[in-house]
Amino acid sequence: MHEAPTDWLDHSARTHPGTIALADGRESVDYAALREEAGSVAAALADAGVGIGDPVAIDLPAGVPHAVALHGAILAGAVVQSMPPAGREGVDVAAGTVYLDERQVERARSRREPWPSFTRHAALPLTRVLSSGTSGAPKPILLTAGNHLWSALGSALTLGVERADRWLCCLPLNHVGGLTILLRSAIYGTEAVIQPGFDLERVATTLEAGGASVVSLVPTQLVRLLDAEAAIDEPRLLLIGGGPVSAEVLEEALGRGATVVQTYGLTEACSQVCTLGPAEAEARVGSAGRPLPGTEVRIADDEILVRGPTVAPESIAGDGWLHTGDLGRIDDEGYLWVEGRRDDLIVSGGENVRPHRVEAALLAHPGVAEVAVAGREDREWGQAVTAFVVAAADPRSEELIDHARSRLAPYEVPKEIEFVSELPRTGSGKILRRLLV
Repeated sequence: MHEAPTDWLDHSARTHPGTIALADGRESVDYAALREEAGSVAAALADAGVGIGDPVAIDLPAGVPHAVALHGAILAGAVVQSMPPAGREGVDVAAGTVYLDERQVERARSRREPWPSFTRHAALPLTRVLSSGTSGAPKPILLTAGNHLWSALGSALTLGVERADRWLCCLPLNHVGGLTILLRSAIYGTEAVIQPGFDLERVATTLEAGGASVVSLVPTQLVRLLDAEAAIDEPRLLLIGGGPVSAEVLEEALGRGATVVQTYGLTEACSQVCTLGPAEAEARVGSAGRPLPGTEVRIADDEILVRGPTVAPESIAGDGWLHTGDLGRIDDEGYLWVEGRRDDLIVSGGENVRPHRVEAALLAHPGVAEVAVAGREDREWGQAVTAFVVAAADPRSEELIDHARSRLAPYEVPKEIEFVSELPRTGSGKILRRLLV
């Protein structure tokens, strides 16, 4: 069993001690200070009886103290889980978990105790992350040191890393998309800018001030930034994941000078699986890109399968692949096109309907701000294609159905349009279709 270096802070503190590692609008710390403070947290955890492989949960709001606690728990050899913004109530945690709260972390940070680096085997767990729960209850995924290291390297080889990069994290830290920003930045020795969730005005202000060079967003957040006429052309790239983006939205963003790169990933593969390179953003609109270096992707019975060093060991099936449950295709040049979840497939009148096709057609109507499509139980059709629409104007149901009819096969056209004020989503922004019907 080979080892994966988890002494990332040692390396970054040695090579870039004065580089800002973390900033949250209230405070910032450079890599030299982060290594020292994280070491103090590790010492405090050891005093509390935490040993190698023990579970530690971080129960703090997103910010510098949360990230310091994360790195301190890693230095202590623990398996780390971040709690959601709403707190620990009802959250699945491992038995015997030790919690770190704000008071404990602040006290530990002030101790300034030296702590040796810890290097764990690549196959040993590093983090415990709950899946998004789009098709059921969130399940815990144990991601290893090797998973995180390979994910960071693969992302860097695809997106590039610049010495002055500032990666804006406005995604929840209890989801893999937010968590990996903190770990990647530490591995690269670059800055992570942490914000407590997506606040449109705060994010727009950050972009306007040139405070971020890389931004991770879900599609809804990109739409809101477009509607607010935010300075989306300021960062060197916007990384968009967590669901499909309409071609119209992508083209509008590109037309405003933004470099928008789509990515496909999931918790079980430590975030990114396929990602477009910045130079491909305009030529490959709608594609999730090619696999990260070291990752393999293939399609079997329309399902996306993944294999490689970023896949959580416990998520690998008997055939050696991660079966994602997502539908997609790979074109002749190796680019992945994601076509929704297998669980979301609607069987209406004996025909298979993929919700993402219906959603893309309806989103092309100017009166539709957001839409989700699901199959509602129906005596005649088995499942009736039903569209749940957040309106941007005041469209009529018949108008939207006629619009869909002009773009879709007859069996794909919604039988019903239901107008809603908002769509149910996970903390990471993914639509919860099971709550629609």
